[in-house]
Amino acid sequence: MLRRSSVKPQVVNDENNSQISKSKSKPSEDANSAQKQNLSHPSAPYPTASTSRSRTVLGVVPDNALNSQQHHNHQFPPSQNDQQSSQLKSKIPVLVDNQSVSKSSPESDGIMETSNLIDGIYQSHNDQENFVLENNIDDEDEDVEDDMIYNEPLSPILTDSIKKEIDRVYSKFSRDTLDPNDEDTYDVTMVAEYGNRIFNYLHSLEIRYKPNPKYIEEVQDDLLWEHRATLMDWLVQLHSRFNLLPETLYLAVNIIDRFLSKKTISLSRFQLCGAVALFIAAKYEEINVPTVSQMVYMVGNQYPRESFLRAERFMVEVLGFEFGWPGPMSFLRRGSKADDYDNEIRTLAKYFLEITIMDARFVASPPSWLAAGAQFLSRRMLGRGDWTEAHVYYTGYTAEQLVPLAEILEECCISTETHHRTIFQKYSERRFKRSACYVQEYLHELYGVN
Repeated sequence: MLRRSSVKPQVVNDENNSQISKSKSKPSEDANSAQKQNLSHPSAPYPTASTSRSRTVLGVVPDNALNSQQHHNHQFPPSQNDQQSSQLKSKIPVLVDNQSVSKSSPESDGIMETSNLIDGIYQSHNDQENFVLENNIDDEDEDVEDDMIYNEPLSPILTDSIKKEIDRVYSKFSRDTLDPNDEDTYDVTMVAEYGNRIFNYLHSLEIRYKPNPKYIEEVQDDLLWEHRATLMDWLVQLHSRFNLLPETLYLAVNIIDRFLSKKTISLSRFQLCGAVALFIAAKYEEINVPTVSQMVYMVGNQYPRESFLRAERFMVEVLGFEFGWPGPMSFLRRGSKADDYDNEIRTLAKYFLEITIMDARFVASPPSWLAAGAQFLSRRMLGRGDWTEAHVYYTGYTAEQLVPLAEILEECCISTETHHRTIFQKYSERRFKRSACYVQEYLHELYGVN
């Protein structure tokens, strides 16, 4: 039950010189075992990912990536630095309440003061400029929203027959006393006597901390789901650069989605939201946390240190200091008990779990369901047999609930270039046993997909 990590975070840049430095990190428990053998498949034609990586700063997401025609036809105000601010007319205040968005007149030549970054107050160099507060969403506009096309969120089906099957399995496997034949009984770190209570509580938390699956349409003005996918792609790179735990990435994604479900931000500050969320998640999950200077450097020094810290304080206050969302890794470890903690199944499942952060349909999906679906698909691709009653007991989901999810995950894996290119490259490395390459070869043999 308790996560044990031997990960030593990677030093990304020098505090004094703001230069990228190199350091060696001890691989995690799963990564260490993953180096011993790869997911085997005959004649896998995929090359090994290069071990020499560029040590340059990740920088700011370029405007052509956020505002490209394939993402959106409307041109949003580009991101600005200090040299460009004087050339721009105005921009929407950031991190403002979703009931009041301040908009400036097109004649204004002002720039946003960093001291008011979080308050959402736009101060112009021309003190005579006046701005009008407008409601983001009015009750009268609800009829208009009915005509909008939403990305329908995904959730598990639950029928009477499924509920009866789950109850039957739980009654069969539940015990009043600890199982003397179970090795977890004698491992104090697994707290076997509290296992069921703990995961019942985690199931309640995954519902409590669920974001609004339609926050882009209902709350945000400048953002699209394609913008979120671009940010997630950058966040995966930043997460890998700091060599953080998987739990940190999933918690950061949940923080972003929950924050955007409550507050409206501008496109020019969308990347700031992602960096701050990763910083908060690292504080919650990691032993050694990246410094503020490192985080500011990784976003191209576009935001002053004080602005970054104020954004962090504001985000924490908006979310009410609640960061106990249970990520899918906890549920995946629980389900892995039915597979005797098979390392190949869990490594492949990690790949399927990570691609879910790129898809808007999974924003509000229960992490326990995603973890079970990833494990189900991994077993099927590796030929490990049917979904047994033990899997139903430890995951809480039947095969009937997981088959539709597995089909959608396969669909996502078919279009790797457009759906999750960075994640595909990440899981094509040896430390992840080239899981992405194995999946690609499997789909090629099964469906004829290149």
